Amino acid sequence: MKKILLSVSMAISAFAFAGMQGHGGMGTAHNMTPMKGLTNNTVVAEVNGKKITVKDVNAYMQGLTKDFRIRLQDLPAQHVKQFVDKYVQTETYYQKAKGVTNSPQFKALMKQMAVELWMRQQYLNIKISDKEAKEFYEKNKDLYFKTTPKLKARHIVVKDEKTAKKIISILEKTPKKDVPKVFAKLAKEYSIGPSKIDGGELGWFDINTMVKPFSQAALKLQKGEFTHTPVKTRFGYHVILLEDKNTKNYIPYKKVKPQIVGFLKQKKLNDELKQIEDQTKVKYFLPTPKTR
Repeated sequence: MKKILLSVSMAISAFAFAGMQGHGGMGTAHNMTPMKGLTNNTVVAEVNGKKITVKDVNAYMQGLTKDFRIRLQDLPAQHVKQFVDKYVQTETYYQKAKGVTNSPQFKALMKQMAVELWMRQQYLNIKISDKEAKEFYEKNKDLYFKTTPKLKARHIVVKDEKTAKKIISILEKTPKKDVPKVFAKLAKEYSIGPSKIDGGELGWFDINTMVKPFSQAALKLQKGEFTHTPVKTRFGYHVILLEDKNTKNYIPYKKVKPQIVGFLKQKKLNDELKQIEDQTKVKYFLPTPKTR
């Protein structure tokens, strides 16, 4: 019998989700194509005369993953036999192992499995509206979804501090309304960086993408201001003009909606479990620990 090398629960989850969604980062579209002709009643194997159907394998996979959406029909075709093999292997060993089903340990384990399956089913049945998810997003934007500040700037980088101070001196004598125009002209004339051809234009950037001295100096500026002291980095001496600043930047709602929905579903499930526990009458008869 072919040995299954992959962890069954992890492999099933990875392949099944990709198959159900019709996309995913696991190979080409051809490789992700489900096997044609499979229905719940399709016989996929036979063990000692006992027919094994797609429905049997589906129940097995759903039990392993605690996900009732997973079906053999949705797996990539090249992986179907792998999971049928695993089911056949389990069925074969079960003929020897079923004697333990009457043991207290097995019954206790079955209780735990029943609880886990029930919890998973409750979780999947919980519905979260788009309104609920959006309200959570808006209420918690600054707490969970705020990203690092974004800046829009120009810069002039030169080899020596003297030249940088000369450029700053020229800008300080320039009327404020003319600074952007003069700055761009000076960048084309003096800068040794690749942005010189665009007048030192860097566009919008995350402060974490720049070397620390540069980003720290730029972050202190207000819109329209430039640095009055050269900023030294490993690239040289910089003069920075801040064109715009966005300190209220957030991860888009659509990008985090699945995580929000999952969080809210889990919260509702936890509230339900807490209510069940609160309504349950429990008495303990444990001996009191002896104190010295």
